[in-house]
Amino acid sequence: MKNFLTLCVLLLISFQIQSQSVSQPEPQGTDYYTQKYHEASKSRKFGSTIAITGILVGGAGVFLLNNPLKKSNQYPGNSNSLSESETLGLGLFMLGGMLTNIGIPIWISNAIKAKNNEKAMDRQLRVSSEGSGIKLSYHF
Repeated sequence: MKNFLTLCVLLLISFQIQSQSVSQPEPQGTDYYTQKYHEASKSRKFGSTIAITGILVGGAGVFLLNNPLKKSNQYPGNSNSLSESETLGLGLFMLGGMLTNIGIPIWISNAIKAKNNEKAMDRQLRVSSEGSGIKLSYHF
């Protein structure tokens, strides 16, 4: 029994020494969150650019659909056909709607990601093992 107890104590000591010598990677620190913040900021700017471009293209389409300057050449009996500018306006309006519908979700989701990563950069709870024990630090 005495040999078994000695063997257990020696194993515990060797495991303790081995665990202290192996460096554990620090949990995601400021560099990680800074990188994620910049990636989300770029995507947020891309989404806002796409959404605003879509709004402007859609507005140009609405203007071409309702252009009062080209109404003088229409025949009264042919009211179902679209002129070239109205066809172009309809196409621009649909393209603007698609760009806006693509850009707004990208804009919103990446704005939330950027905000969350910015908060994580400001406040961090770090747990790491040092030579003689465990280190707990809170950065705010």
